[in-house]
Amino acid sequence: MFTTQELDQARVRWQLGHQLFFGYVQALIVICAELQKHLDAGDVQAARVELERATQVLWGVSVTFKLTGDFSQAAYEGYVRPNMFEAENGFSGMWAHDHDYLVKKILRGLKPFFENPPTELEHEMQKFRQVFAVMYDSHKYVCGKFEGDAPSLLMGEEAQKSAVGMIDTFKVNRLKTLGVK
Repeated sequence: MFTTQELDQARVRWQLGHQLFFGYVQALIVICAELQKHLDAGDVQAARVELERATQVLWGVSVTFKLTGDFSQAAYEGYVRPNMFEAENGFSGMWAHDHDYLVKKILRGLKPFFENPPTELEHEMQKFRQVFAVMYDSHKYVCGKFEGDAPSLLMGEEAQKSAVGMIDTFKVNRLKTLGVK
């Protein structure tokens, strides 16, 4: 059993983690727009600064995922997960318009750069790709901890894949966008 204090801490941690995530999404939209602007202008040094900023933000996302899920399974099952359903018919970050815009517009728009960065930015691009993979692994850690082989909240009981399986699929697809073969 869990205490009221543990439930409240789990709720606050979960909510704050998601609020931070959406702030990170906003930051990545702005940073990647600046990256594109500098690439279009041929300013490799300014593009390097933005790519390094994006990499640092992704480190923040990775840490935030783990921090967000740092509470007991009992608190998740007894309080956090049931309240996610009440929040928005099955709560998922995938439903956020900003996240959707980042993935479908911004990252896909940068795909030519990600696939073939200037030689001067290859080192920074490699670090960006690596932390992107770490970020997905951090998200997978939280899902695996709480959901195991259960279906994704996004897909519901009819899902063909577990929550962890869905994250693996997203990771592979996003890394392809980043030029990882």
